[in-house]
Amino acid sequence: MDIEAINLTKRFGNRVALDNVSFRFSGPGAIGYLGPNGAGKTTTLKIFSHLLRPTYGKALINGIDVADGYAKALESVSALVETPEPYPKLSIKDFLTLIGGMRGLSREETTSRIAELKEKLSLEDLAVQGAKLSKGHKQRVALAATLMSDTDIMLLDEPTAGLDPAETYDVKKIIKELKRTRLVLMSSHLLDEVTELCDSVAFINKGRLLLTDTVKNVTNKFGKGKAGSAGLEDAYLKIIKGG
Repeated sequence: MDIEAINLTKRFGNRVALDNVSFRFSGPGAIGYLGPNGAGKTTTLKIFSHLLRPTYGKALINGIDVADGYAKALESVSALVETPEPYPKLSIKDFLTLIGGMRGLSREETTSRIAELKEKLSLEDLAVQGAKLSKGHKQRVALAATLMSDTDIMLLDEPTAGLDPAETYDVKKIIKELKRTRLVLMSSHLLDEVTELCDSVAFINKGRLLLTDTVKNVTNKFGKGKAGSAGLEDAYLKIIKGG
């Protein structure tokens, strides 16, 4: 399980969203992708999930260029990018059943997986339509859809956004389980969450990758002697803001 960016560049007109970004991560483990709004985090994840094509450079998944061989590359990938929502007129059950079928699961596998995810993510009545769900519940259903298939690589764009503390606890518990056997690349603005969940971090700002290293090394070098999320916060300010 391996993801690699090689001089990854994305332009929208005159605006450079990604500027020659290069990194390589191999699993299992979790990597926190950190940076302010507009830094290029979501653009990176969209390119790796084939929602965008790069202007220049390559996004490789297990050595396969996503732009040229996306079907093969994405066989091993599940992605939750930006703010996806369940289809408004489908029930939770029907939506997840649709996703299971799209990912090649049998009817029995789909039914079993839905029951498992209902428990893990505290999903409510599976007959409720997507249009009637709260923001937090939509996020949990979207995450359930992401977890329907058993893939080696997970791309998660702020997976706990919009969740209350209890919901966040459930999602973090799942990510801790996933990273034992899978590669998880997750963007987040929550430094305490990254400290708790991630083994390594990558800092990006204004489309440029500034640093990749383990959480421990970054905190030791830039954290002003502080441990945990306080040390990572000082490191973030130093690396991103120059503070």
